Amino acid sequence: MITKFIKKTAVVFAVSCGFVAALTSCSDVELEEATYSEAVRNLVADYTQGQRQVTLRWDNPTMQGQSGIQIIKDNIDVTNIDEVINSYFIKKAPTNVDVAYTVKARYEDGRVSEGQTVRFNIQYEAQKSAGMVAMLVPDDYQNGSADEKDAADWFKKNYVDRGKGVLLTPATIDDLDIEKQSACWVMCDRIGIDRGWQNLPGNLASANTINALKAFCEDGGNLFLTNHATQLTVAVGRIADAYAPGIYGNGEGGQNNDIWGSQPVIGNAEGQIYDHSGHDIYRGMKFVSGLYERPIYTFEGAGVKGDHNCMWDLNAYGLAPNPNVVKAWEDMTSSHVLGTWNHVVDYCCAGIIDFDPTTTFAGRILAVGLAAYEWNIGGENSCQDQLEKFTANCLGYVSQTAETKVAMLVADDYEQSADEKDAVAWFTKNYVDQGKGVLLTASKADELDIEQNPMCWVMCDRIGIERGWQNLPGGLASADVINALKAYTADGGNLFLTNHATQLTVAVGRIADAYAPGIYGNGEGGQNNDIWGSQPVIGNAEGQIYDHSGHDIYWGMDYVSGLYERPIYCFEGAGVKGDHNCMWDLNAYGLAPNPNVVKAWEELTNSEVLGTWNHVVDYCCAGIIDFAPTTSFAGRILAVGLAAYEWNIGGQNEKQSQLERFTSNCIGYLK
Repeated sequence: MITKFIKKTAVVFAVSCGFVAALTSCSDVELEEATYSEAVRNLVADYTQGQRQVTLRWDNPTMQGQSGIQIIKDNIDVTNIDEVINSYFIKKAPTNVDVAYTVKARYEDGRVSEGQTVRFNIQYEAQKSAGMVAMLVPDDYQNGSADEKDAADWFKKNYVDRGKGVLLTPATIDDLDIEKQSACWVMCDRIGIDRGWQNLPGNLASANTINALKAFCEDGGNLFLTNHATQLTVAVGRIADAYAPGIYGNGEGGQNNDIWGSQPVIGNAEGQIYDHSGHDIYRGMKFVSGLYERPIYTFEGAGVKGDHNCMWDLNAYGLAPNPNVVKAWEDMTSSHVLGTWNHVVDYCCAGIIDFDPTTTFAGRILAVGLAAYEWNIGGENSCQDQLEKFTANCLGYVSQTAETKVAMLVADDYEQSADEKDAVAWFTKNYVDQGKGVLLTASKADELDIEQNPMCWVMCDRIGIERGWQNLPGGLASADVINALKAYTADGGNLFLTNHATQLTVAVGRIADAYAPGIYGNGEGGQNNDIWGSQPVIGNAEGQIYDHSGHDIYWGMDYVSGLYERPIYCFEGAGVKGDHNCMWDLNAYGLAPNPNVVKAWEELTNSEVLGTWNHVVDYCCAGIIDFAPTTSFAGRILAVGLAAYEWNIGGQNEKQSQLERFTSNCIGYLK
């Protein structure tokens, strides 16, 4: 297309023509032919309402000289494409906001045409991510860091190869998708890199990577940042640059024979001590005494330690004690300090911080900046199993979405039982009121949702009800409840069945009726001064002893000696005991010893017997059974049928804290 225009000098001269017409003629003004930058035409946005994938399409100019395309989003983000294309795919378009995309033609001589703009608003609800996790490492992680390589190898083996995760680098960051992954672990541990997120290697600091992580967290994705990657808390905008990690190390380090780990008990002033030793990130780990002033969770033993701290000096930010700098930091940043250096007992520094979701960032950020968190120490790490357990715990913790809540299902008339009523009161206080749980009765069983409730505790402990799941009270035996529970565990939901509810293992079809619990009690009971609990060491034949004393369900409990032949975990002290066993007599099912009835039962039912009566040292019975997932039931079922598991003994229970710890352990194990 051709048009006329007047040079600036000619315009000035032409204006003068009106005043000096007698001296010259305006027809003498110089005119110049010029090419006009022809624009694209017929721009449209092709998409399906409710889906984020959008394709822009347009017709290019007909004139010669076009060299590329410029695409501008909301007059801010500019993308230059050095080829002539007529479509552009947007994998994750902005949602629930008005957005404008402008397309311009670019020419060989540097000119850019006027733009054509298309506007749209995608009404969108984020889909569930199914708990998949991603790991993001620098592009050069294979050669850049032995720590990063070892961590990535572990993640591949335990997550990628098992279909539970995906390994990403900045080159593939576009594959980070809130609809596919609920969490992303970003790992960076390098020698020689300078402090500051802008110095992170292997394109971790690129605009594309930072934007992707920020969008992921804003959409509800959770981040697990370790080592030097903790600085990304600043990069994505979760905290201001003034509050960036200030305790920083990047040296080669050297041989050190100490054992390093995390101190979860923060502070030393009375009434201002924050004990996080029971937090989910430490679940199932050994709380080791004798190394420092307080017990610690261990991460690494003797070896070549890099000493790569990237954590927070809480005394460096000018915080007014409220009543101390830990509390002041937590209030200011909406976070919780979950760990510090192993030897620290005051408030000086934060090595592990859990940043809660905010209105801007719907996802949480768990940051671990302790130098003790190290994946390669130049040889075998005596604490490697603890490091790996901690990492798996962290990934499990951050892969839970904000909407996820554990459930408890009880009979419609649960208040008819003091045990059920007390258990419900505890669950309500510790889960429902904390926004971490939902209480359901039998009439509301259809509200049990596999997408929101990863586990469900079903509690029933009654006087006088007959044996058999069909006799469970308050609607628990109704077709609606049984069908809901069966569908739930078939879809991958995990069940925690206690007391008389263990019979639901038959109702949902996990085991045959012939293998239903046969040791059964329903009487009123009476005063008993013994201490009751669970015996986790099963069997008495050499080579056939199964020790589950270190299982997650017993984590952090007191392992008490001197009461019976073997130590036990205690659930109840002296009181009115109902003696309501609802457990398995393994000698009653006609099982051929293989090499014993416990082993035969486990192989028959794909399960593990984790506990029996406190005084039992042989193979006769099973009071706690962990039924593993099967092809028909993707969820696991943990059944506790010991009479010792009792919530009301007619007065104060001296072992109440142990009963509660065991219960929270079981819930944590299943969620």
